[in-house]
Amino acid sequence: MIKQSLNLQRVGALATLLITVALLMVSSTAKASDSAIAEISVKTYTLVAEITVRNHTDQPIQGYIHRIAIPVDDHMQQHVLAVRPDSVARVERKEFDHDAGEYLELEWDIFANEESIKRVYFDILVDSYQIPVDEVERSPSTLYSVPDKSYLEPSKYIESEASEIVRLARHIERSYSDPEARLRAAYLTPQQLIEYRRQPTRGALYAVTARQGDCTEFSALFVALARALGYPARMTSEFLFTEKRAFSQPNHHAAEVYLNNRWIPVDANLALDPSFGYGFGEGQNRKIVLNRNSVWVWSNLFPRGVSKRRGNVDVSMHWRILDGQGVD
Repeated sequence: MIKQSLNLQRVGALATLLITVALLMVSSTAKASDSAIAEISVKTYTLVAEITVRNHTDQPIQGYIHRIAIPVDDHMQQHVLAVRPDSVARVERKEFDHDAGEYLELEWDIFANEESIKRVYFDILVDSYQIPVDEVERSPSTLYSVPDKSYLEPSKYIESEASEIVRLARHIERSYSDPEARLRAAYLTPQQLIEYRRQPTRGALYAVTARQGDCTEFSALFVALARALGYPARMTSEFLFTEKRAFSQPNHHAAEVYLNNRWIPVDANLALDPSFGYGFGEGQNRKIVLNRNSVWVWSNLFPRGVSKRRGNVDVSMHWRILDGQGVD
């Protein structure tokens, strides 16, 4: 771990940050132009969510309920073509609070001493993307209404009112007046301050004070800085896939910030490696965004009395990504 004091580190990091932001702003127009002529790679994937319920009791479970997040549909990167659940007694599509996305609620019965497996297939069109260079290029399908006010407030792991984070935000404000320049500075700050280290979730304040973290801390710090600057922002949970196509849960976190009437994807962590092709308002087709704002990935509800039975009832979830639209 770097052993200099936090104040000295912040001065050095911010000096580098200001130079880097200036270079980014000069090159942003050329970058967008290059993107306009580049070949857009559109691919279709099927995200398979497999639910396994093991009823090790001698009684059936009538009316088991399972809820599962639906991959986000209003994102620059992706569009959900279809949601195809296995046959169950009831299927209902519902919304998370705070415009964080949707989830699917399934209900079915499970026999005594049975292992019940149900699958949901999400067919998703995934594309590369780049922030448009002017309003004429903006597609109406990606414009949004005024964000929920919660995306300006502090929350768990996003301590946007902490003095250490507010101090960084005020420095950015004094350095830049343009909204995009301020947000690009906020995007570069985690890259300057945090040494990447895989760890349990600690959040934005920990990232600033300990100067370490993984993709969660990179995203949380950007979101906290954006909120401290007065711009709505939220975290996203994602499946980042290359050779790996099987997951027990989302394996990556990034963010979105509300700028010019749209949510802009931001990935401060993957930007450390240009080969991934992700950064501020730009990305490739190598991940699937599952949900936002740290809402649950899945939840379940047993009917009353199940917990008092002799024997165990276990539930597990597994995810897989298939090329094209299909089933197992």
